[in-house]
Amino acid sequence: MLGKNGSPIIVALILIAGAFYGCVNLGKGTERLPRLYLLAAMASASETASGIADRDIAIGIGPLAFPEYLNRPLIVTRVGGRELQTAPFANWAEPLQQNVMRVLADNITVLTQTEAVYTYPWRAAWAPAYQLQMDVSRFDADRGGEAVLAVRWEWMDRGGKPLMGRKHSVLRVPLAGDGDDAVVASLSRLLLDYSRLTVAVLEDLTR
Repeated sequence: MLGKNGSPIIVALILIAGAFYGCVNLGKGTERLPRLYLLAAMASASETASGIADRDIAIGIGPLAFPEYLNRPLIVTRVGGRELQTAPFANWAEPLQQNVMRVLADNITVLTQTEAVYTYPWRAAWAPAYQLQMDVSRFDADRGGEAVLAVRWEWMDRGGKPLMGRKHSVLRVPLAGDGDDAVVASLSRLLLDYSRLTVAVLEDLTR
């Protein structure tokens, strides 16, 4: 049986509800709203894949398989090898898988200097000449040191035929500082490094 207003039971229920909805409010001056984050794409590039830029081709990004542990609004970080934790007041502003796809498409657009870059699923009329399929197994940061992206990937042709052997890439970057801002910045850098890697391979395939 619940006690009167202000009892420990009521306070506990308020805390649980507040955590679920992303904020805790126990009165004036006690509410704390979560900070919302997006991964950042590159703004411009001095290096471009000139062999691709000179050709009128369409590029498709996806499908992208994503681990279930990242399918949540809270930013996930790693504590040691097996333990994960969520940041209580740091949320993704949109589903992380969707954000990753969009940033990869933006990066590849800049690197290839082509506007015909689509994210999966696309309309049948936009069937890309080259399609990047990916299976991410890790995309997180260890607050003590580095951010890691582990992904299996390959370029496919318009008919879905592999143009290369399937690659397994593990990319690492040191954290850019402390706190949630540093985690997001380092994860964005990982996507930039990965974008450069995939575009370099695509350039070789299109020569």
